[in-house]
Amino acid sequence: MLIDYHRRLVADSIRCEAFRRAIEQVIVPGVTRVGDLGSGTGWIGFMAHGLGAQSVSLYERVPSLAKVSVQIARRNGLNRIQVYPEDSRSIIDPGPHDLVVSETLGNLALEEGIGEILWDARRFLAPGGIRIPRQLTLYARPVSSGRYWAELDPWSTGALRLDFSRLVSLSRQNLYVRTFSEPDFACTPEAGAWDRVDFAMRFRTRREGHLEWMIERGFTLYGFAIWWEAELVPGIRLSTAPDAPPTHWEQIYAPVLNPVAVRAGDWIQLVIKSRFKDGRGVDFRWQVSTPAGSEHLSIRAGDLEKDPVVD
Repeated sequence: MLIDYHRRLVADSIRCEAFRRAIEQVIVPGVTRVGDLGSGTGWIGFMAHGLGAQSVSLYERVPSLAKVSVQIARRNGLNRIQVYPEDSRSIIDPGPHDLVVSETLGNLALEEGIGEILWDARRFLAPGGIRIPRQLTLYARPVSSGRYWAELDPWSTGALRLDFSRLVSLSRQNLYVRTFSEPDFACTPEAGAWDRVDFAMRFRTRREGHLEWMIERGFTLYGFAIWWEAELVPGIRLSTAPDAPPTHWEQIYAPVLNPVAVRAGDWIQLVIKSRFKDGRGVDFRWQVSTPAGSEHLSIRAGDLEKDPVVD
C-alpha cells in the first residue's frame, strides 16, 4: 500500500470538497445506495455514509487497502458499509446502486482505468442511477518556457565526455509530471481540447485527438502541457489546469525532441494517439508539425506517478 500517496489524496482539500459537494447534490438520505469503485482507503465511501446513504459498497482490488477500509468502518461504527476486496469488474452479480462513484483519475486522467471502470458500472446501476464523474475533457497548450526541457540532458554537462545522445533522445520521448504556471506559456495561444469522454458511453481504449494553433506572436516551442477537467455532476467540476486551484494532481509535460522557433503567421499541429490498457499503463504518441517540419514521439508508460522510463 502506497500510504503516502493515499495520504495526499485525503489531504487534497480541493479534490475531497468537489466530490463531497457532488455527492451531496444527488444523494437522498436514507434512500440512495452508493457504490465506490476503486475505493482505496474508502474515504469517498465514508463521506457518502456521513451524507446519509442507505448503504455504501466499497470495491477495492488491493487487499491491504480493502482491509484498512474494513478496520476503519468497524472502529468508527459505520455499519452501513460493505467492503468487497475485488476489482469491481470481476463482480459477477452486483447489487443495484443508485449512485456509482469512481475516483480512479491519474495525472493523465485515464491511465488508472476510470474509462473501463465507469463503462462497466452500468451493470451496477439501478434504473435512473447516476455516475460520478459524468464527463471528462483533456486539454493541451504549447509551452514556450525551456526550463523543463533543459532538465532532460544532464549528461552533457557531466564529467564524462561521452556520447549520451541515446539517453537524451529517450528522455525527450517521455511524459513528465510537472507543474506549470502562466509564464511557461508566454506568447503561446490558448489551450485546446483534444479529447472528451462521456462515461455513460462505451469507452474506447484507443483514442486520438487533433489540435491546430495559428501563431500571432513568435516564440520557441519546447513541448506541450496536458491537463484535464472532470464534470462530476452538472455545475461541479474538478480541474488540474495550471490556473485552477492546486490539487495533488499536476500537469503532464510532453516535450519536443528539438525546440522549434515559430513566427507570427506560422501554425502548430499536434496529433495525440493513445491506448489505455485497463489501468495498467498507456501507450502514448504525439506528433508535432510546424512549417519547419514534423516530429513523431512515443512512450509506453506504466506509472505516471513517477517519471516513466522507455526501454
